[in-house]
Amino acid sequence: MAVYDLSLLFNRDMPTYYFYKNVLDPPFFSIVSHPNISDPGDGFVTHVSFVTHTGTHVDAPRHFRPDGMSIDELAPECWLGEGVVLGVPKGALEEVRAADLDAALERDGLEIRPGDLVAINTGWHHGYAGPATDAIAARRYLEQAPGLCKESAQWLVDHQVRTVLVDTPALDCCTHMPYGDGSLESHHTLFAHNIPGVEMLGGELDEVTGRRCLISCAPVKYEGGDAFPLRALAIPID
Repeated sequence: MAVYDLSLLFNRDMPTYYFYKNVLDPPFFSIVSHPNISDPGDGFVTHVSFVTHTGTHVDAPRHFRPDGMSIDELAPECWLGEGVVLGVPKGALEEVRAADLDAALERDGLEIRPGDLVAINTGWHHGYAGPATDAIAARRYLEQAPGLCKESAQWLVDHQVRTVLVDTPALDCCTHMPYGDGSLESHHTLFAHNIPGVEMLGGELDEVTGRRCLISCAPVKYEGGDAFPLRALAIPID
């Protein structure tokens, strides 16, 4: 049985949106390890601090809705279940439209069933870069990304999807992010129905695109959580 890892590497060199203000003193991502906090005889122990919207992570509806479900309130079925991985190639600032999703289903002979987890591969993850490695590429990855729009988000709602996963840094196309029109229309459309969104997929995503899979994307059971990093995995079952 082959298990495919759809996650980015979690480390100190990860891009994050500039409008997430760092309420901690720098660095943005910090690691403290023994012997600073633990005697070496107690084993290797680390303390890690980071903003929850970092790396491959999930946005819970609570992120933008006071009445939205937090991570701990969402059903376990949001984090483990069958679904499809749709290939919808997009370039900078291009929207994923409902017609694109229909075309991907038809091309690969797939169907979406009520309760499915649906992953969307735009190919944007190939441009992922950390700011320490390549600051220009990291900024482009964040600020020029394609993504969903209100129409495609509503299409996913109408298809009774349980969780949406994307390989872009946000659910929304950058034209709808704070440095675009600021509408965050895809976030709001999905979150109104308590549909969580996993962002920043990568890894072996291409290997399972166009297939039905068992998908796992569970974060920790963070009480009141708006978001949290996770490890996304897929097992083809077609």
